[in-house]
Amino acid sequence: MLLGLTGSMGILPLDASWDLDYPRFMETVDKKTLLAVGAHYDDCIFGVPGILLRAVQKGYRVVILSIIGDYTNWAPVGTDRQNVLIQGTKRLCQDKGVEMRFLDYRSMHFGVTSETKRVVCEQVSNIEADIGLLLWPNDTHPDHVVASTLTNIAFRWSEAVTGRRARRPDTLYYYDNGPRHAIGFEPDTFVDISDVSLEAFAWLGSLMALVQGEQSRAVASAVEAKEKLAAYRGGTCGVKFCEALKSFNAYPRDIL
Repeated sequence: MLLGLTGSMGILPLDASWDLDYPRFMETVDKKTLLAVGAHYDDCIFGVPGILLRAVQKGYRVVILSIIGDYTNWAPVGTDRQNVLIQGTKRLCQDKGVEMRFLDYRSMHFGVTSETKRVVCEQVSNIEADIGLLLWPNDTHPDHVVASTLTNIAFRWSEAVTGRRARRPDTLYYYDNGPRHAIGFEPDTFVDISDVSLEAFAWLGSLMALVQGEQSRAVASAVEAKEKLAAYRGGTCGVKFCEALKSFNAYPRDIL
């Protein structure tokens, strides 16, 4: 489980197929899965890169799902660099032991419809996550708001949407994308990422450089914002760097 602090500041511990060879099949069965869902390619890598890296360290299968996968209507990418963003992001994630998936939607061109609910539910239910991370729903960016609603439905109500049995994650947590986006986000779960902070910040920087260009001010700006936010939340519970979550439900914890 995730390691950190929760609620009252107690300790919070952090489709296989039969045609696979037996050792690999057993490895797939035994491995727990963490699924983080965002609207954009960078939401999870800004919001929770340290948690994702710690989950990899602990042997989790870690998957990021980006609902938006068509960036041709975004000026920094356009049609010329669409493939660079998709393949480059997948490569940077693969280098960290993280699987990156994209759906086909464009920014500002998807909503909470029967079609989008079905597509997102099918993706999420096929991943079968033990732990789910979703965007905080009260946000200044419309894409984040829609993505949060779709992810909530997918994590909890896939069976009703698809008509097929679906496993719900054991635990769900909201994450945020910083003070410029999230409104009223008051975390109750703090995860110490101090030991992976340098790697987490570098991962974010590499992603920003891939999309914006290494000389772009956006690269340093994103990394600086992440460092400051992680340091602030680390100060909340007496460590150097933290990432903070909001528990979707109240979960009982054994504090003894």
